[in-house]
Amino acid sequence: MTKGKWIDRVIFRVRAIKTKSYVARKSDIMINKSVNFDRWCYFTARGGKIIISKNTFLNSQVILNADLGGLIYISQNCIIGPRVIMRTANHNYSNIFKPKRSQGHSVGSIKIGENVWIGAGVTVLPGVTIGDNTVIGAGAVVSRNIPNNCVAMGIPAKIIKNLA
Repeated sequence: MTKGKWIDRVIFRVRAIKTKSYVARKSDIMINKSVNFDRWCYFTARGGKIIISKNTFLNSQVILNADLGGLIYISQNCIIGPRVIMRTANHNYSNIFKPKRSQGHSVGSIKIGENVWIGAGVTVLPGVTIGDNTVIGAGAVVSRNIPNNCVAMGIPAKIIKNLA
């Protein structure tokens, strides 16, 4: 985790109101002062935690959801494109005859490395780590770990180019 000055909750709420973003009450969120986020973002971490390190930018309509547990950790110098979704929980569905809603959830943390660019409309699923200096192409679904220094895209996201 990078060191730095963190926004206090009141300042974070004011910034969220100014950008018409939503922050769920009682969420456990730490955001560095140098983080910027655009309009209509959605942050909720009532059961888990969200940490965003310095010099990171979140574009409009980004959704970070750690409500049912887990951690979303975004390292420094990242760019998160518009309409990106990161969620730390998925519904269980082992019994096909039982309603999916009543089968509970599986929870996993999400870690985004340093200097990562995540393109527009990407979905990052629970339990995923995206390595440093990586680019995730627009519209990808990241369902497994992506190593350092590469470009990944597609559904599910696959490495198409190594940058190192």
